[in-house]
Amino acid sequence: SGNVNIYIDSNGIAHIYANNLHDLFLAEGYYEASQRLFEIELFGLLAMGNLSSWVGVKALSSDIAMHLIGIPQNAIMSAQYLKHNYPTIYSYLEAFSQGVNDYINTLNYRDLPLEFKLLNVRPYYWSPEYSLAFGEYMGWSLTSGFNDELKSALLYTYFNYPEINEIN
Repeated sequence: SGNVNIYIDSNGIAHIYANNLHDLFLAEGYYEASQRLFEIELFGLLAMGNLSSWVGVKALSSDIAMHLIGIPQNAIMSAQYLKHNYPTIYSYLEAFSQGVNDYINTLNYRDLPLEFKLLNVRPYYWSPEYSLAFGEYMGWSLTSGFNDELKSALLYTYFNYPEINEIN
């Protein structure tokens, strides 16, 4: 609704100046998509348990793990909660999503990042749920030691206890 300026400093760091937070988050979504569209979409699919929609059955175990952990379900519930209880915060998530989607709408096949062409997929539209899932996935993946416990639990589930003890 107003002027937005994005200044890239000598270290390559973007500084976004806007007259209001809606425009700031919209510009952030647009800029982030212009710089890392494939990465954010890949992690969005991963966190929402939909990676197999791009890479097929090879990612099915990852999709199942995300749903067992509950990241997609939590993202959907969190989005609904924010929408009803903190509409201003939710509107910023929507503005960021709109910025990502506005950038996607500028692309034709020729302009797509190479990774999309190699996988023969088109970018999907971003939503607040993807932002929330991505944040939750990042927090979960940074949890110290949790991956080891998860791997052990999955191994114990798949194999029986004596076989796992021989592996460890």
